[in-house]
Order: sequence, then C-alpha cells, then structure tokens
Amino acid sequence: MGITVSPPVKPSVDYVMDAPLQQLVDELHVILDESSITEAGFTGYAYVTSDRVVVSLPPNRSELEHDCMARYLIGSAFKVDGLPPLPDMFQITDMTADVNRAHPSQADEALRRVRGGVA
Repeated sequence: MGITVSPPVKPSVDYVMDAPLQQLVDELHVILDESSITEAGFTGYAYVTSDRVVVSLPPNRSELEHDCMARYLIGSAFKVDGLPPLPDMFQITDMTADVNRAHPSQADEALRRVRGGVA
C-alpha cells in the first residue's frame, strides 16, 4: 500500500487540466524531474513519498506530451476524481511499492527492473 501525500486542498480535475503547469507544480509542491529513461515508448512516472510527489518525464519530448503526461501523473498521484483515462495505447503500472523500497535516486533503475520483469 502506497503512501499518499495530501495537498492543502485536493485539486479538482478542472484545475489539474486547466491551470498553468508551473502554477500547478508550485501550488501542489510537486517536483518535476527529468528521467534518465529515454526509450521511445516511455512517457514518465510519478512517485509519492511521505512528504513529496515527484513526476519524472523523459527528455526531448514535445511540449504537448510533456504537459499532458505531467498533468495526468500529477492528477493520479493526488487521486483526483474524474481524471480522464489515457488512450488505450498507454499502459499504466503502479510500482509504488518498488520505488518506496528504493532510494529516490534509484527510482529510474527500479522502474527499469519492473519493466524488464526483474523485481
């Protein structure tokens, strides 16, 4: 069971989808990070600890992909009601337990092991 970080006020789906991304990140105290994973099919991940939410996105992606995935992952991390589903081509894997066992600096490697079937 993962740990949930609660913002001062749980954001609405409209706020997550419509607020300027930097404002959303700042107000919810989200750390927006660059992942070292650069595989074409990888779109990012979020992990939650007792005191923070980190959203890590691959480098060199379009502004649209970066914005959409950041919003979706932030909404998921804060368990926002009414968050629209991603298109079927995306697969979401909850790896909270695996990342929580790893040091935050090892999150990319934990994700690689989970995705490669090595846990």
